[in-house]
Amino acid sequence: MSAAAAGSQKSLMDLVLLLNRLALGLYFVLAGVHKISAEGGVAQFYRTVFLSMKPAWLPVWFAAPYGYALPFLEVIVGGLLGLGALGRWPAGAMSLMLASFTIALYENGKFFSDQGPFHANVILLTSALLLTMTGHGAISVDAFRKKGAAQ
Repeated sequence: MSAAAAGSQKSLMDLVLLLNRLALGLYFVLAGVHKISAEGGVAQFYRTVFLSMKPAWLPVWFAAPYGYALPFLEVIVGGLLGLGALGRWPAGAMSLMLASFTIALYENGKFFSDQGPFHANVILLTSALLLTMTGHGAISVDAFRKKGAAQ
């Protein structure tokens, strides 16, 4: 493979990583904003959605801080991921959050549904795991900061 072809392939990969980050990040930001701004806000989300999906084996004293923080975590992690800031940490945190959502869905019998072979969180989780492993690419805040510091 020539140097020009390799450079073109890397540029394309960076663009795909950007699109993946933007889609996942925006999805999380909007999900968190919706929970925060909905009628009743975070407390309503916690009481009606979060507690109804909490696995029975998970004690409330352990789940409550996560449940109340979740909408804010979604906004923060989604924003950082979309921007490509703080390295792979936002993607890793998002992967853990999506794994927890998927476990809750499975425990509540909502993993398999009439709308598809399995819940869409599996696809989101694999995308977040991919970003955790590959990093966010050259079109990111971290890459621009690194480039600026090198000059």
